[in-house]
Amino acid sequence: MSDQNKPVNYAAELNREMEILDYKSMMQQEREKGREETILKILRNMVQYGYSEDEALRQMGIPEEQWDSLKEKLN
Repeated sequence: MSDQNKPVNYAAELNREMEILDYKSMMQQEREKGREETILKILRNMVQYGYSEDEALRQMGIPEEQWDSLKEKLN
């Protein structure tokens, strides 16, 4: 039986697509978490070397709408 003549299991195909989307979403979340951890590490170092939190955030080019969230996690 050729591939064209095989019955299509739409449920299995849909399940596979959902698994792929879940995996991609999980990987994106991990990258974002890693990026945030790196930003926090750099901010802590900058504050340790005399920058204020606001100065450090500004120097790193972090958008102001993210400052409050990052400041909470710094402490």
